[in-house]
This record gives sequence, structure tokens and C-alpha cells, in this order.
Amino acid sequence: MSEAVIRQISADRAARIRRLELDAMVTAFYAADATLMPSGGATVRGLDAIRDFWLAAPEHGLVALTIEAREVEASGDLGYEIGRFNRTLRPPHGALLQEHGKYLVIYRAGSDGVWKAVAEIFNSDSRG
Repeated sequence: MSEAVIRQISADRAARIRRLELDAMVTAFYAADATLMPSGGATVRGLDAIRDFWLAAPEHGLVALTIEAREVEASGDLGYEIGRFNRTLRPPHGALLQEHGKYLVIYRAGSDGVWKAVAEIFNSDSRG
């Protein structure tokens, strides 16, 4: 049952990201004490800071982002999701850039039974 719930949360998140409903995505997806570890960036802690990170993404060149959950497991009140992402970026000077990578999300079920992401890390497959 928990794995199905996590898959639905992931699908809802992906839909919100596609529509660039980033504020709603953050509120629905992350726990208040969540940690985000973005590729090439500093660790972001707490819901407000994560919201600021995501809301600034279009200003930093994010045009589109798709995510695909590949593996989901849950046991007790913890679960994880491993997946792939593709994002389109618009650099300040230059053509659109396609970036592919992978991510890991750790979920925790709260005392209210609602599953939220408590940690996320994503990394580009690009080699610099």
C-alpha cells in the first residue's frame, strides 16, 4: 500500500512540475524539516528555503523538467524513490541545453499518516 501511495505522490509532483506549479508542488511534496541537495549547489534545509529554491528555478534558466520514478520501496514509516530526470535549461547566453540525471527521494509517513519527502538529492549525468 505505501509503495502505491509514494508512486501517486511522485506522479502528482511530476504533473505540478510540468505545469510549473512550483509553490503548490513544494507544499504538497516536502516535509517541514526536509533537506534538498541539488546538483552543483549548496544544501537547502527547511520548507521555506526549499520553496525559495524551486521558485527561483525559472529565473535561473529552468524551462522544463520531467521526472520518472523507476524504483519505489517502503517499509514501516520510511520509503524511497529512485528515478531519472530530464530538464531543459536556457543559459543567459546561448541555446537551450538538455540535461539528464538521476535522483533519490527519502519519504517519511507523519503521525497523521501523510507521506512527505524528507530528503532529496539529484545529480546530472553530464560530464564537465
